[in-house]
Amino acid sequence: MYFILISLGFLVGYVGLLALESRRGARFFASRRTRLDQAVEQGTFIVMHVDFASFAREEAMRFAHRLIHDMAHLSLYSVRVLERLLTRLVRHLRAKSVDVYAPQESTRPFVRTLSEFKGHIKATRPEMPDIQ
Repeated sequence: MYFILISLGFLVGYVGLLALESRRGARFFASRRTRLDQAVEQGTFIVMHVDFASFAREEAMRFAHRLIHDMAHLSLYSVRVLERLLTRLVRHLRAKSVDVYAPQESTRPFVRTLSEFKGHIKATRPEMPDIQ
């Protein structure tokens, strides 16, 4: 009910404004209303002459291309981040494996003497073939 009364009030105000302007012979806020009329004419011209379907299609294609480009860029960036992480991990593991598998000198004299004895036996005795 309120909407109907508000609409009726606007209609009465519009008709009253038209009657007042016709008696006076001039428009209220003439320069602003002229600019508004020009903007409405331009909008009407655009609506009548622009193919909105092709515009919407072109904008959708542009958006899709941009989205695909951004997704490819993001995936490339994530692959590079993963590559850096794996490279760092491999370097770390290689550095560790060199330390772990490198032959180390024993500090205990018994083990050192035993290793020397085994080396002496291998050097002086011929290897025995397996009997089958």
